[in-house]
Amino acid sequence: MRRALLFVLFGLLAGATALGQGLANPFDVGLGVRAMGLGGAYTALAEGSEALLANPAGLAWVPSLQADSTVTNVLNLYTVGWLAGALPGWGAGLTYLSVGGIADPAEDPLTFSTFGLVLGFGLDARRIPFLSGLFPFPTAVGLALKYHQITVADASGSGIALDIGLLGRLSTPFGEVRAGLTIRELGFGARLGERDEGWSTDLALGAAWIHPSGLLGVLDLSTDYLAVGLGWALFRELEVRGGVRLQGGLVQWSLGLGVRWQAFAVDYALLTHPWLAPSHRFGFGVSF
Repeated sequence: MRRALLFVLFGLLAGATALGQGLANPFDVGLGVRAMGLGGAYTALAEGSEALLANPAGLAWVPSLQADSTVTNVLNLYTVGWLAGALPGWGAGLTYLSVGGIADPAEDPLTFSTFGLVLGFGLDARRIPFLSGLFPFPTAVGLALKYHQITVADASGSGIALDIGLLGRLSTPFGEVRAGLTIRELGFGARLGERDEGWSTDLALGAAWIHPSGLLGVLDLSTDYLAVGLGWALFRELEVRGGVRLQGGLVQWSLGLGVRWQAFAVDYALLTHPWLAPSHRFGFGVSF
C-alpha cells in the first residue's frame, strides 16, 4: 500500500510541475519566474541568476551583484523555494522542495523532499586562447555543477550532474540577436536504495531578439520541449510576458509580469495546465 501511494504521489507531482523532466530533479519545477512567464524559453536570454537554470554561459555577462528568491506552493501539494545570487562571471543557488500532510492507512507519514545546490561560472570566449578567434561575435561559455539529495519515506540518496552552455550575441539595426546552446543534466541522478533515479539529459537550442523599444521574443527547441515567449518592457520598469510550451503531448500557456523599482524587482508568473488548476510563481530580487 505504501508503495502504491508513493506512486500516486509521484504522479501528482509530475502533473503539477508539467515543466519538469523527472521527480528526482529539484531544478526542474519552474524556479525561474521570469523564464516561466516566457513559457520557459530562456536558453538564449539567460540573464541574471536564472542563467544557472537555463544556460550558465549567461553568467559571463551579469553586470553586477544580484540576488533572487522564489517561494511557491502548488495546489497545496508541495512547497518549493529557490535562493540564488550572481556576480560577473559567477553564480550559486539552492532549492528545496517538500511534501507534507500525506499518510498511509496506518497514519504513517509519507515524506518526499529534495534539496539541490548549483554552482556555475561563465567566461567570455575571447579570454580563452583556443577559442578567442573562433567566433566572429561576442560569445560566452559556461559550466554549472548540480548536486541534489532526495528523501522518499525512509530512503534517501544523492547525485550530481553538469550543465554546459554556449551563448552568443550580435547587435543589428533591428536590435540584439542572441543564440544559445545548452546541454543540461549531463551526469546521473540519485541512487535511491537499489534503484537509480536518473535524470534525463536535455539538449536545448535557443534564440532571442531584443529590440531597443523593449520588445522581446524568445524561442527554445530541445529534446524535451518546444517553447515560445514574447515580452514588452514598458517604460523600462514594467515588463509584461506571455508564452506557450509544448512538452510530452501537453500544451501549457503562461503569463508573466515584472516590476522594477530602483534596485528592487518583483516577478510573477501564472502557469496553466490542461487538467490541473493553474499555479502561481512569485519572485523577488535585488541588484547591488
